Amino acid sequence: PSESFSPSMSPMSSPSTHPSESFSPTETCYWIDVSVVFDSFSYETSWDVQRINDTGDNIVVKAYSGTYDDANTLRKESMCLEEGQYEFTIYDSYGDGLLIDDVYYDNIYVPAHYNVTSYGELIVEGAEFDNSEATSFSLPLPTASSAHPSESFSPSMSPMSSPSTHPSESFS
Repeated sequence: PSESFSPSMSPMSSPSTHPSESFSPTETCYWIDVSVVFDSFSYETSWDVQRINDTGDNIVVKAYSGTYDDANTLRKESMCLEEGQYEFTIYDSYGDGLLIDDVYYDNIYVPAHYNVTSYGELIVEGAEFDNSEATSFSLPLPTASSAHPSESFSPSMSPMSSPSTHPSESFS
């Protein structure tokens, strides 16, 4: 007898009693980016993002410890987190934070620093801290429209009553 691997066009006689498995996420997640421009002592710096839960047992979602190779470089980590409460903490084992060295990066000098963003919205940034610095935040972040519901930023679709009689200045 020969085996056929082409799909059948007729339905099965009875539905399966075994549920199918799906490996795609069912929760909505929100992207955050952690960016660190390390100083010359990158091996002293580490950070983590923890999910804050009701029992007080926070769960580390992501952590990173700087290495010698990270000195004077930018490191960016992106992660997708479920809705909830989180805390970002940056640590310095020597206790002097990120030294405000000028780091030569991407053909310019920039000071050592860190920032955490979500879809371009700043959650926290800094450089000067002692042993650690922690910031709590919630996802999703409030948007401009939900933070200020009475303000409208959408353009009007109707034209102005009359054109301006004053010419525009151009500096190009």
